[in-house]
Amino acid sequence: MEFKNTLSLQMSRAIKDNTTITQRDAIAAIHEISIHTLNSVINRQRNVSSSNKNALIDIIEVAIHSANEKGETLSQYVEDIKKATH
Repeated sequence: MEFKNTLSLQMSRAIKDNTTITQRDAIAAIHEISIHTLNSVINRQRNVSSSNKNALIDIIEVAIHSANEKGETLSQYVEDIKKATH
């Protein structure tokens, strides 16, 4: 996977819908970045960078796990969002 400057709108929505504020806060703390920085990246207000990419990878993994627990894959979830918004 190659990182773009910012997350896609679909990935942003998938992360927000499949993670909790508590999970995001915990991951930010583990990676020693502020929750505001992580949320800004997730909300597409900041670029993905070397200083936040590991936290972003972890939160995407949490979102994947959460989506799987709901019986869907994150890629399936993103495709459903694309269909709903077109």
